[in-house]
Amino acid sequence: MGNAPTKRGDPENVRAFLNEAKEEFNSKWEHPSQNTAGLEDFERLKTLGTGSFGRVMLVQHKSSSRYFAMKILDKQKVILVLFC
Repeated sequence: MGNAPTKRGDPENVRAFLNEAKEEFNSKWEHPSQNTAGLEDFERLKTLGTGSFGRVMLVQHKSSSRYFAMKILDKQKVILVLFC
C-alpha cells in the first residue's frame, strides 16, 4: 500500500489542457456573453434559505425549464450595513 507508485499525468497532456483552458478563458474574458434575462423570465418555486440580508430561492427559467438558485437581497438592509 505505502509503496504503491503515484500516478501522475503526462506533462504534454497537462500543458495542452492548460493552453486550451487559457485560450477559452481569454476568449470569454474579451467577449463576455450578454445576460438578457429579467425577473419576469423566471418562476419562483420555493425558498431554499434565508439570511440577514435576504433569501435564496429556487427558480425555473420559463423558456428553457432550467433550474437556478436566485439570491434576492433586501436593498435597505444592505445599504444600511454599508454606511454603518
